[in-house]
Order: sequence, then C-alpha cells, then structure tokens
Amino acid sequence: MRPEERDYDENREERKARKARERALKRKILLIISSIVIVLAIIIVLVLVILLKGRIDAENNQIGSEAVTSLSMTYVGDKTVFSSSDENVTSNSSTNGSTETEDLGPVPTIDISNVSSPDVYMVRVKDNAQVLDQNSTARIYPASMTKIMTVLVAIEHIDDLSATYTFDGTEFNTAYAQGAATAGFEAGETVPVLDILYGIMLPSGADACYAICNYVSGSEADFVTLMNQKAQEIGMTSTNFVNATGLQDENHYSTCQDMAKLLEYAVKNETFKTIFSTHIYTTKATSVHSAGIALSSTTFVNLASSTLDNGATIVGGKTGYTDEAGHCLASMATDANGVEYILVTAGAAGDVNATPHINDAVTIYSQLPAA
Repeated sequence: MRPEERDYDENREERKARKARERALKRKILLIISSIVIVLAIIIVLVLVILLKGRIDAENNQIGSEAVTSLSMTYVGDKTVFSSSDENVTSNSSTNGSTETEDLGPVPTIDISNVSSPDVYMVRVKDNAQVLDQNSTARIYPASMTKIMTVLVAIEHIDDLSATYTFDGTEFNTAYAQGAATAGFEAGETVPVLDILYGIMLPSGADACYAICNYVSGSEADFVTLMNQKAQEIGMTSTNFVNATGLQDENHYSTCQDMAKLLEYAVKNETFKTIFSTHIYTTKATSVHSAGIALSSTTFVNLASSTLDNGATIVGGKTGYTDEAGHCLASMATDANGVEYILVTAGAAGDVNATPHINDAVTIYSQLPAA
C-alpha cells in the first residue's frame, strides 16, 4: 500500500472515532438535559400540589369557622337547645339579649275588616316587628290557650319524657264533671309522659292536664304556681293563671300580647314545637287501648289545608273556647319565604262548634307576602 493511501485510511478511522465520540457526547448532553427537565417537572408538580393542598385546607378552615358561627344556643328553662342557622346574622349580643338580623323589609299590610275576633295581635318573629294590634293589651280569658303554658312547664320540669304515669280514674272523672274536653285516657292505663303532653295539646284533654299536674307537682295548685312563675319570667305582666286547663275563672286571665309572648318563647323549645305542629298522633298501646289512642289537633282538624293559596303554611295552633272567652286561637305560620309569624286572636262569637277563630287565621295568613 502506498504511503498516501495508508495516511488516508488512518485519517478516515480517526474521523470515524471522532464522530463516534461526538455522538456519544451529544447523547450524554441530551440525557443530562432530559434529566434536568424531568427533575424540574417533578418540582413544579410538587409545588402545585402543595399550593392546592394549602388552598383546600384554607377553604375547609373557613367552612368550619362559618359552621361554628352559625351554631346558636337558646336557653329554654331547664333545657338548652342548640340549633344551626344559615341565615345572615350580623351580630349577636348575649349581654343585652339584642340580635341584629338581615333586613326583612317593611311589615306586611293586613286588612282585618272582615275578621270576627275583636282582639288581635300579630308579630313577625325574626325581628319582633308588630304586624297587627287591635286591643292587644285588653284583658281576655285565654280558655284552652292556657295549655300552651301547661305543656311548656311540663317539658321544662320533666327530665325523661319516656317515663310513665298510671291514670287512677280521677283525672277523667274530674274533667267529665266539669264538662271539659278529654283525651280519653282511662283508669289503670299506664302511659308515657310524652303521650300525655300530646293529649293536652292536640285534643285539649283536661284529663291529660290533671295527670301531668300530678306527675310534676303532685297537685294542680302546685303546678299552677310553676305556671305563674314562668309567666313572670317570660314577661307576661298582664297574666294570671288559676288552673292548668283554661276553664273559666274570673281570676284566670291574660292578653293577646302576653299569649303571643308565651308562644314565641315556647316554640324555641324543639320538643314543644314538635308537639304544637303535629296534626295527628297515636299514643303507645296500653292494656286499655291496645291500638293506642288517635289524637287530632283541634286546629288542623278544622283546616281544609295547612298550606294556603299564597304559599303561607300554618305551622301549628292551640284553640280555646268557653262561653265567656269566645273562640280564641294562638297560632304560628310561615310565609312563602319561610318568615315566621305568630298570631293570637280572641273573643270571636259563635257556638261551641263554630270556627270563626280558624277562619280569622286563614284570612290574615292569606295576606302574607307570596314568594
């Protein structure tokens, strides 16, 4: 081989080796760059995950804080009731009892020219705004509206509503002799206390009233003392009770405004509100009534529907009637937007089977704002 050919071959091999080294170097550089890119991508992903987790934790903390803020505590006698609310309460003071709430707008304008009851009082519960006032401070006989206080006092003085009471027969006999309505409990019947409370509120049973007086205080007189103490505590300054049934007595009196104050206080107790708003209830089976007793609300039994054409709903009511008291009703309703109202009417004329008080409630509640 000639020298020039040998030199050419050596240069070619050197070029091949150099290109091989260059390719290896490029692969190494690409590998390094790829590794750096992957590491950077992992770092970016981790940073994003950390930021996202921090945001989620912050939102959860905010939700938890709002949940705590919306939990309210209401003291009702011997019981404390906790309730949550999603409504916008701007401030709450436990020192003076005042509460600032969202603006509910002007009170509704209600025409009562066609209302039969001479005494009328209506209040919007949320802001205690007076809606109607016609003779609201005039003395009335509350009749069986009295039983609102009877049930409230019983609830606040009984620790276990599943405890039982055995009727001895005097309860029914006394009620029957007075011509008072009864729930139908009989001698020898052992009944849960809760069922007795339904017997007071729904059919307005005087026999149930006497039973609960015996259970709580041992006598009606001692129980009435508790009722008057509670009335003073609530601020019912124009009220005096002498019995637990509402039977006529000239010294047993109140006003529409005081009865509204009582009902507004009582419905804060969830047990009371449940009983008050029940349409029909069947008591537990006993040795006397194997299928229990079906109890119907004297308010709802006289209503075609508790939901009115304007979207208002009558939540509950306690009727009353004596010849001297006339027809009276303490009731609660919500308008189509869920705003609560309490209405007390008294003194409507009519015989025992008439329903002017129910008709008045429908007339008034039908004028509440629609949605």
